[in-house]
Amino acid sequence: MFNAQYISLVLIIVSMFYLVNIVYAQKNNSQMVFPYNLSQPNEKHILPGILEEISGHDLLNNEIMICIQDEEGDLFFYNMAENRLIKRVDFAKDADYEDMVKVNDVVYVLRSNGTIYKLEYFEDEEYIKTKEIKTRLSKKNNCEGLCYDPVENRLLIALKGNPEVSDDQDFEGYKAIYAFDMEKEKVLKKPQYLINLKLIKDMEAASLYERISHQIAGVFEESGDIRFQPSALAIHPIRDEIYMLASVGKVIIVINRNGDLIWIEPLDKWLFVQPEGMTFAPDGTLYISSEGDGGNGILMKFEMKK
Repeated sequence: MFNAQYISLVLIIVSMFYLVNIVYAQKNNSQMVFPYNLSQPNEKHILPGILEEISGHDLLNNEIMICIQDEEGDLFFYNMAENRLIKRVDFAKDADYEDMVKVNDVVYVLRSNGTIYKLEYFEDEEYIKTKEIKTRLSKKNNCEGLCYDPVENRLLIALKGNPEVSDDQDFEGYKAIYAFDMEKEKVLKKPQYLINLKLIKDMEAASLYERISHQIAGVFEESGDIRFQPSALAIHPIRDEIYMLASVGKVIIVINRNGDLIWIEPLDKWLFVQPEGMTFAPDGTLYISSEGDGGNGILMKFEMKK
């Protein structure tokens, strides 16, 4: 049973997170209210064992989610209405695949070393066409998140590892998002966005987040490591805000088109064991997938607040 001191500490932590977000909203002149209740999914799908290490997903249509996992070069088609895997399509050799996105009739898959796989006719293994695209990114960048930017008609890639792509760059203390030109099929040298990690350390705003994170770590016997390490990336189809999901840190951060940090949303570690994938439906419904960490992977649906 939870004692009164434990419950009080948790309530204080939740309240402090709320105050942090007020500070961010005021600092950025934002009226943002986070539009989801991430503690109560509208649907929760227990995925088959082959998707224990699900690493990315995107919608094929209203019922079918295309998924990848980080060990096998296959697309997995999961029917959410029937709660079952309906087929799998091989697209490349087994490797460390981290995220994917569907853009019209093409699927793009991101490998951790920065290689992008462009898949056409991806629903049929007999006819699928795979193009392997090498980029300026590499294994040291530890590429994790991939999404489509419909405003600029480009892909965005979130790096978990080194933010630099060349020796003449120095972005220590930042996490980087790079743009992929879909016509030229290359990653631009200059980062599209840089997330300043000092924002979660300075006294005015996010050092409060640091202190809260250490309290949570103490309560739940975690390591206390609060480094923000992105695992997925998506752009809200209605609000045009960029969401970054972090498995290490257990948060979602939201930035605007200028790269300003406008929200931090903590995740329940018991619900999100190892969150790795994130995508939006056109109506703003949010889907987050989590690895199983020894159990089945899960896919959760969160509708926007009314």
